[in-house]
Amino acid sequence: MKIRLELQDRARYPFLKEAHEIIADRGITLQTITTQSLAETYRDAAVSRIQNAALVRDARSWTDSSDPFLDIVSYALARVLVSCIRNKNGIGLLARYEADRALYFLQVIEEREDVKKYIYQELGMPFSRTDIEYTRYIELASTLHDDRYRLVNRDLWNGRVALLSDEQDLLLRERIRMLVMDQLPLQIPESVCTKLQPAVSEVESIISERLTVEYGEVEAQRFPPCITALHEAAAEGKYLSHSGRFALTTFLHTIGMDQTEIISLFSRAGDFNLDMTTYQVDHIISHGDGGYTTPSCATMKTHGICIGKNSHCETIRHPLNYYRKQKKTGKTNRSQADPRTTAGSAENQTTRGAAKDDTSGSADK
Repeated sequence: MKIRLELQDRARYPFLKEAHEIIADRGITLQTITTQSLAETYRDAAVSRIQNAALVRDARSWTDSSDPFLDIVSYALARVLVSCIRNKNGIGLLARYEADRALYFLQVIEEREDVKKYIYQELGMPFSRTDIEYTRYIELASTLHDDRYRLVNRDLWNGRVALLSDEQDLLLRERIRMLVMDQLPLQIPESVCTKLQPAVSEVESIISERLTVEYGEVEAQRFPPCITALHEAAAEGKYLSHSGRFALTTFLHTIGMDQTEIISLFSRAGDFNLDMTTYQVDHIISHGDGGYTTPSCATMKTHGICIGKNSHCETIRHPLNYYRKQKKTGKTNRSQADPRTTAGSAENQTTRGAAKDDTSGSADK
């Protein structure tokens, strides 16, 4: 299906190839974008886009830009900036923002049915259908935390999953988010990042401030029961399985504890080796574009480190979501434990896990 996309269309959906093409047609490259007379304007627009992505809002709305081309360039340069800092939190924020923004335009602003159909087609999604191939459904619905999206709660026949009227667009949003995530970080020459250093530093501050707003100061009393058990076992110098150490390290790193503090926690073990522990912690928190992801609740169960499950856990699918929720409500996990799941000490429970790094489970939502 071929259609003509106007400049404003490309600005609304800058992840499409047509948006990339117009940048190339105007002679803008990674090298020239830092030297052109409008370079500062481009950088400011990109930083502003990331700033908007980092804002915590329950609902967002957008309007068409008065300068569509600048809007397109700001998207492209924002991707460059988050790639320069190689931070998974920044990449995740930008991806979520772009997906929410595109969905808003599609649902609220877009008037052309052919544009909607084209976007669905370009992203490999069914348009105006009441079902979707189950393999694609599993891929896209895995990050949707409402129980209604679990495959066991869906109508499935002939390899297809039935969709309600509002679910098709939600799955498209997840497709856009995953597309942006999968493309980042870009391989940016160090020379380009150096030239963009003022903007890169500003983006680093924005992401850091967002994490402070999201997680605040580290409060152990808000930890989910599983992390509390692992944290207390480590503080007492008890043995932790590889999967237990991995889960604890990724969790503490994500909520803002620095490498030195994490290593200090593990130093209380009788077999502590500074060089080995430093290497292991550094590998976990520096892997890829900002470190490994904290395992989901399902993965924690698989590894035998879902310990002390309480009533608050019933509606939670990820330890980080538990922590966020407890920080917001001001509650702690004390006195909430389900007695059926607390049998056995943390020392025994944490030795069951399989010795394998696991990054499954998303905490983006």
